[in-house]
Amino acid sequence: MDFKYNDFTGVFTKPFGNNFLIQELGIFQEKHSDTPKIETDDLRAGKISVAESVNRYGTELIATERDLATNRLLEIPHWVLSGEVDASLFQGIRRPGTQRQQNMDELVSDESIRQYMKFRTTKEDVLARALFTGVVNAPYTQQQVVDFSEEFGEDYSSGVIDVGSTGPLESLDTAATALRVNLGGWVKALRGIVVLCDPTFYKSVKYHAEIRTLVAHGVLPQSTLFNSAVRANLPAFSAFELDGLVFVNVIGYEDYLAAGSAVMVPVFADNIIPSDHTPLEVVSGPASRNAKIAAAGTRAEFFLYGFDDRLGNKTVMAEFGVLPLIYDLSMITKLTTSTGE
Repeated sequence: MDFKYNDFTGVFTKPFGNNFLIQELGIFQEKHSDTPKIETDDLRAGKISVAESVNRYGTELIATERDLATNRLLEIPHWVLSGEVDASLFQGIRRPGTQRQQNMDELVSDESIRQYMKFRTTKEDVLARALFTGVVNAPYTQQQVVDFSEEFGEDYSSGVIDVGSTGPLESLDTAATALRVNLGGWVKALRGIVVLCDPTFYKSVKYHAEIRTLVAHGVLPQSTLFNSAVRANLPAFSAFELDGLVFVNVIGYEDYLAAGSAVMVPVFADNIIPSDHTPLEVVSGPASRNAKIAAAGTRAEFFLYGFDDRLGNKTVMAEFGVLPLIYDLSMITKLTTSTGE
């Protein structure tokens, strides 16, 4: 029998590379509803035409344009998570990274963290699908699927970026200008424009000969390709800034973003427009499985709670609702590339 003693030096952990880019960029403004369904008014101001002059003493009159209003009722999709902690999970089982047995409190804490991470992962998936495809899957709600183009009557704008001999700068400027025009009065609240790129699109713009030549001759600063400020804000992603546009290489979103494409998205400042809504929102809902929390009217985007059975076994539960809303898809531009040949 071997009675040698070895010192336990610790544990190396490699966490999974969870990707919460869209949440971190703050593209969707957070809102909360106290009810499972929300009712919203969509008010659209039309273009104001120039008035013609009239005979000062005549009877002619000029009418003004009225805004168009539409009322909509939508239900917030809901998720519920659950995990059990009993004696079989800690008796005779060593706690990783220690020389002692697991204990119940640690296991409850671990389960709580796992449920929160599942919430963040699920929310990122829902936001990405809404942003890149304009759809929210809601199978247990009255609408089943929310298609923003059908619901609000607008579709994505589109643009083609020249990555051939001409170079991308002019076509990028054209696309960004068109996006600002589509924002209408919301352009006053614009904080910036982010271009979420497939890796192929990202490299075709960043390393294009036109960009490298302009950097080499000092027309564009070296920070165009090596921007420490952008890297500081998005350390986990490859990103660069060009002519006021921030390009982000969104590896891990292949399920939503086609190869060789990108999405140009406006990011708004705090709501400075006299409106209850911003063009891109995500609405969280109330707790519904736990009657005490529901009756208390507690507001949160994520509800976590637990309880014991008569034998002391613990159940950890969480619930949350996520409903992204994009009121006008024309404010988002889908980009593809062309070699101009």
